[in-house]
Amino acid sequence: MQECVDLVKVLLAITVMLIASRQDWRERMADDIHWAVMGLTGLAFMALHVAMEGLRWEYYLIIIATAVLFLDIFWDNDGMGRALTMSPYAFALILLGAAIGVIGLDGMRYELLSPFILYWIFVLLYMFDIIKGGADAKCLIALALLFPLYPGLWALPLLGLPVELAQLLLPFPLMVLFLASVLSIAILPYFLVRNIVRGDIRFPQSLLGTRIPMDNAEKGHYWPMERVREDGGVEIRSSPQGEGFEALRQAGAEMVWVTPKIPLLIPMTAALLILIVLGNPLFILL
Repeated sequence: MQECVDLVKVLLAITVMLIASRQDWRERMADDIHWAVMGLTGLAFMALHVAMEGLRWEYYLIIIATAVLFLDIFWDNDGMGRALTMSPYAFALILLGAAIGVIGLDGMRYELLSPFILYWIFVLLYMFDIIKGGADAKCLIALALLFPLYPGLWALPLLGLPVELAQLLLPFPLMVLFLASVLSIAILPYFLVRNIVRGDIRFPQSLLGTRIPMDNAEKGHYWPMERVREDGGVEIRSSPQGEGFEALRQAGAEMVWVTPKIPLLIPMTAALLILIVLGNPLFILL
């Protein structure tokens, strides 16, 4: 039965993330409907899990608290008063506190609490600019709701699954982010080889991107690795971000070092497939 449930989740996640990745590659954005579908489906399966396991009704309070946080990320709070803006978080914490107070930590089912915790982790990573895109953060939160535990599909993953405690220590969506980051770094040797062949040797730019004409940079999906100083000179940014091409053109730059805006959703989708088929190699260490 659980394998069938996991199969539905896996097929949904792969389908949605492939569609979202395609849109992100073309438009550098992905509609919220993708994450709403994944997240709401995950919440429904969490509620079904409580019913099928015959768990106490207080566990529904945890699911409702998680749902409040999840739905809040799709609500534009701009222009609202601070008290009203913070009210969903206060309400969610009250529900969670009530559930834990009745159930107790000893009786807690942490696969139901994990999505609530991961929500805050991904929000903080986004706030501190570790996760760059809002769509990436929403995708990871939706994955946390859909996969509180690693999916198991009969013979998959090939490395097998450990006990639930190990799965909760290395949560599935957090490992999707980690593996996607590793896959993103794998493109660096390509930039280095390409720049060596072209004779554009300058570090660290040669590892992070390429040097192209200003016209191409402005028309394409790139972040500038250079910026204009207050004195009018051009210097290397500490990290590629923002636009800034207009200022560079006004400063007389004809060629500019850039790094392509490669959507993280693409390596995240690849990471999802790897974890489903192969499994998490870090489990070998636990």
